[in-house]
Amino acid sequence: MKPSSAFLRTFFLIFALFPGLCSASVRGLPISEREAYKPEYRHVQGGEISREEAASLVKRRYGGKILAISETRKNGQAVYRVKGLSDKSQVYVVYVDKQSGRISR
Repeated sequence: MKPSSAFLRTFFLIFALFPGLCSASVRGLPISEREAYKPEYRHVQGGEISREEAASLVKRRYGGKILAISETRKNGQAVYRVKGLSDKSQVYVVYVDKQSGRISR
């Protein structure tokens, strides 16, 4: 059975508008709330993230203060070891991948 041309036009119109409809809800938010929809890591083309960027990623996710950052290797990957102090006065240590910015414990 062959679909009608009206059905195909409607299907493609909805298909073309769908990405815009999905992003409209995020686009209308204030900048501070829009930040919550960003992933906690980002891919860097042709380079590595800096110590400052790693600290910013960790601080955005965990809050509190950053106590120390050092470069090391974990499972063969170059990472930053970030030691922080949470808002509840708990010390934590996380690792930030230098290529992707992905945070792990």
